[in-house]
Amino acid sequence: MRLLVARCEIAYHGRATTRLGAGDRVILFKDDGSLCVHTDYGFKPLNYMAGPTSVTEDGDVIRVHRAASGESLVIVLEDVIQDAVVELSDDAVLERDGAERQMHVLLEQAPELIEPGLKVVSRERFTDVGPVDLFCRDADGRTVVVEVKRVRAVAAHVEQLTRYCERVDLDPAHAPCRGILVAPEIAPQARVMCDARGFAFMAVDYDVLKGEVAPELTLFD
Repeated sequence: MRLLVARCEIAYHGRATTRLGAGDRVILFKDDGSLCVHTDYGFKPLNYMAGPTSVTEDGDVIRVHRAASGESLVIVLEDVIQDAVVELSDDAVLERDGAERQMHVLLEQAPELIEPGLKVVSRERFTDVGPVDLFCRDADGRTVVVEVKRVRAVAAHVEQLTRYCERVDLDPAHAPCRGILVAPEIAPQARVMCDARGFAFMAVDYDVLKGEVAPELTLFD
């Protein structure tokens, strides 16, 4: 992503015709071709354009064109304060905490859906790198760290499970532990990482889980 901080004028032609006089702006040129123009107030961009776009520069003039809609943006630079390219690495997925926590509760009631013979010792067990979702023992008495995701499991989730297992293994009473990643589905890269690190993956869908376990839980409501 390119981050451009500059004093500039901006003209837009498309759904309407607008012009921004000279002012200090933050302009984000994202790798997907989209663009946002921000100032130091409010959370909405003053100008934005969805990708893909083409960007051409001629001296102090930057022209952005989106062929799909015919929109164009012309940025005239007066003073460049900062111009940098930043590499972002983020494959995390936004998770709904309430639904995920409910998934923990349901799996605690039915751990055999993860693995036959699995027993939950504690839920959200504390470690100094975060809480283990389900701290378990398998049929052979071995400690199992279970990381539960409401959404598709990605590489970042495998890294999270790795950190938990490393912390648990510091206690001789639980080493070597096993790791199991539970989610509705798993991304190919995350699958390769699980296999390489000796972790298991179990596909569990939250909606199916609710149907299988929820009736028993309502007895105590």
